[in-house]
Amino acid sequence: MCGFAGIWTNTSSDIINNNNLTLMGSKISNRGPDDEGVWINAKGTLGLVHRRLAIVDLSSAGHQPMLSASKRWVIAFNGEIYNHLSIRKEIESQGVVQWKGHSDTETLLASIECFGLSETLKKSVGMFAFALWDNQEETLYLARDRMGEKPLYYGQVNGQVVFGSELTCIEAIYDQSSLSVDRSALSQLVRQGFIVAPLSIYNEIKKLEPGKFISFKNKEVNIENYWSVNSVLHENQLLEFSEEEAITQLESLIKQSLSGQMLADVPLGAFLSGGVDSSVIVALMQDLSDKPIKTYSIGFTDEKYNEAVYAAEVAKHLGTDHTELYISEKDILDTVKIITDVFSEPFGDSSQLPMYLVCKMAKKHVTVCLSGDGGDELFWGYSRYQQTLKAWSKLNGMSNFTKGALKVIGKALPIRVLNNIGSLAINQKLLGDKLAKALELLTVDEYILFYQSFLMASYRDVGQLVLSGDDGIPKFMLDADVIKALPKEDVMTSIDMVTYLPDDILCKVDRAAMGVSLEGRIPLLDHRIVEFALKLPHKIKYSQNQTKHPLREVLYKYVPKNLIERPKKGFSVPLGDWLRRELKEWAENLLTHEKLNNDGYLNSKQVMLMWKEHLTGKRNWAAVLWNILMFQAWLEKRR
Repeated sequence: MCGFAGIWTNTSSDIINNNNLTLMGSKISNRGPDDEGVWINAKGTLGLVHRRLAIVDLSSAGHQPMLSASKRWVIAFNGEIYNHLSIRKEIESQGVVQWKGHSDTETLLASIECFGLSETLKKSVGMFAFALWDNQEETLYLARDRMGEKPLYYGQVNGQVVFGSELTCIEAIYDQSSLSVDRSALSQLVRQGFIVAPLSIYNEIKKLEPGKFISFKNKEVNIENYWSVNSVLHENQLLEFSEEEAITQLESLIKQSLSGQMLADVPLGAFLSGGVDSSVIVALMQDLSDKPIKTYSIGFTDEKYNEAVYAAEVAKHLGTDHTELYISEKDILDTVKIITDVFSEPFGDSSQLPMYLVCKMAKKHVTVCLSGDGGDELFWGYSRYQQTLKAWSKLNGMSNFTKGALKVIGKALPIRVLNNIGSLAINQKLLGDKLAKALELLTVDEYILFYQSFLMASYRDVGQLVLSGDDGIPKFMLDADVIKALPKEDVMTSIDMVTYLPDDILCKVDRAAMGVSLEGRIPLLDHRIVEFALKLPHKIKYSQNQTKHPLREVLYKYVPKNLIERPKKGFSVPLGDWLRRELKEWAENLLTHEKLNNDGYLNSKQVMLMWKEHLTGKRNWAAVLWNILMFQAWLEKRR
């Protein structure tokens, strides 16, 4: 696991020098504290810097940027190729190869020489982002893994192509006059808490979308797909498995994934929350290991959010070497002050706070940690999927008369009045907020928009907040014809796989782990498991009134049901209360009329009204306020 950055120009440029490249690399030293390398081509048109976190082949043979045996190719690589040993054997079958070491980077370069870039990407099982230079054709390639586990930013600034693992690399050599905030990206951030590729917070910089590679030669720029969720769905080939066959196949695929992801030349462990996804990963890891697996859980002193006791029970049953850390509100509140340094792009998922703390705790013992992320998107695990279907059914069952009557009631009774009625009369907190949300959806007649609006939005009328912004609804790379052919159940998971998963969940895991120089690996996102899940009939994913049914059934071979079946608490924090109390002073320093007006990005009058309503308890604006505060805190660092 590493980080890299670079600059490319058509003609030699003074900006490509050791000092600038070293400066870019210093901004991501947390991604690679073990080694640093800088490489500039003979013509001075390309400069690469690499920061290394040594995982496989700890020797100098793994140093980067790395040249291929023929000297034609040069690479700066971030990630892991889990099947690189089998690729090595395939390369060796083509002729004599003299290996310098046993790193997957060397394997990757040899494979590109032997089979070409496109074929190598298709062969590779792993998580990665890399910059590749072809000395012969004088072409720069940037590539990203299939699911988007590893980040890659790129863009053209002042006529130069610049790229890196994080935005801070780029900000290091360009001042704020060269970079401008993208109002569409800001609209997405305010609406949902994250920014979907290809957008980034800057107009000049993009995020390379998962499963793609881009080439730069002379003035030509080409982007190609080598894999996509869309292409798998387009095949429209459902697996004809019985439920039992599907469970057996899934267990085999997870073990296949783990056989590659458990390889490392450094200490390795796993996060364990005690839920289905993390427990099935740990259970199968322990089954494949001849010694206790190191597992890590984080606990909360507030019982409403604490799952550590359940994780401990699972760990005891499996016989893992378990470590847990109980954190207080103070620990999380202290993390608020530094979290924008960890996330180089503004990011509004508040579970970033406990995620960072559990990574920080695990790093004291291991350098690699596996997680169970991805199970909800692959196997229909989120409760919002069922809630959306139910709400859509109710909405479509209403007559126009009923819809009209509800709108009249909604306009007649202020939200704060309905909130008071709900709290006092029927013990229903925030009744007005919930009804207001429902009323907004009465006019939505397209299912995709309904899903994106119903539970995927912190705030819908973004035009009220972002000056010169848009609706904040992200565009994603799924063909309209493919979406129309899918059942509604699969529409939601497919949308999440190309938006929420890479740009929220995987962003959170990568930045939080890399923020403490820890490598996070995600076995369920092996593309062979993803393809299996995309082709699995919904009736198997949701069976016997159980979400994630096949995952659960695999788990129950190793862990008793009673240790798992309980309401999921998740990595949530009481944001609403904190903003009124512990975080009030911090927030008010960021939310002033003067700052908001001077910056010119947000409607200060509307933001301050929401802040006042939240403080007085009239409304609960915690989610959207957090998104705004993360932007303001990010902006504050760059003033």
